[in-house]
Amino acid sequence: MTFSEKLIRLRKREGLSQEALAEILGVSRQAVSRWEQGTALPDGGKLLPCARHFGVSVDWLLDEKQGWEDLAGTGSAPVEGESPVICKNWHWYLSGGIVTGVGVLGMVVMGILSSLFPVVLTEAPAGVEWTRVYTGLMAFLKGNDVEWLFALWVAVALAGFWLLAQPSLRQRQERSGSLVSPRYAAGIAAAAYGCGQTAWWVQQGKNGDIALLALFLAAAIFCVVRLLLKLGQEPADRRRQERLIALLYIAAQGVILLLTAEAGIGLIGLVLHVGVCLFYVQWEDPQCMNHRFSRR
Repeated sequence: MTFSEKLIRLRKREGLSQEALAEILGVSRQAVSRWEQGTALPDGGKLLPCARHFGVSVDWLLDEKQGWEDLAGTGSAPVEGESPVICKNWHWYLSGGIVTGVGVLGMVVMGILSSLFPVVLTEAPAGVEWTRVYTGLMAFLKGNDVEWLFALWVAVALAGFWLLAQPSLRQRQERSGSLVSPRYAAGIAAAAYGCGQTAWWVQQGKNGDIALLALFLAAAIFCVVRLLLKLGQEPADRRRQERLIALLYIAAQGVILLLTAEAGIGLIGLVLHVGVCLFYVQWEDPQCMNHRFSRR
């Protein structure tokens, strides 16, 4: 088992990205990448700290005759110092569970209130022949003007899901060089929200917004095409998976668009569009937001 194979396995066991390991050892990410590719070895000043960090010996790291079973005892036994993944990430799961629970609880409470204090809301815009009647939760939110509060609980729940997803997202950070452009992903979200909102306004009799609806629709189509073309430049071994994830993202944005157009969930729809976009961007390019925050 080569040094590069051992290093990759040790790093993934700890849930570290190449960038995180580089920061721990005081080297560049490119240096760690060369070590894992087998094109270079760390010098003596970095080899000992690397071995100490992972709780292994330098001899084991450099001796290609010794494999993982020599370190662990058996292939299935845990290595000394290694803790289960769920234990390493307990703080993410705990904080994510609490935040998600608060957000979901807030939405449930508002749903219960809408049942205890039912509201029937009728809309009959001037200049149109139809009348829309709202009942249930949507009528409660619109009638009491608390859509913003429900949108806040949705945002809190999305933040909790983001925290729960952090262990999986961080495990993907060893992959670099993603060609996904956050600009096009954000463009899809913004254009989809614009389509849904203007479609809702057109239903209310504002026919002058049809041109604006066409503009948002054209922008959405442009961003979708550009995103898929970008993904077409990905390496062949992961192109299919990335396109499938992109299609799921586009479909999710489309569903939110239809909900906004049909039910007029303006602020709630905006929160959902932004939340789904942030999930997709970080999933496809885990380094993107880390770099944004590290610069501040």
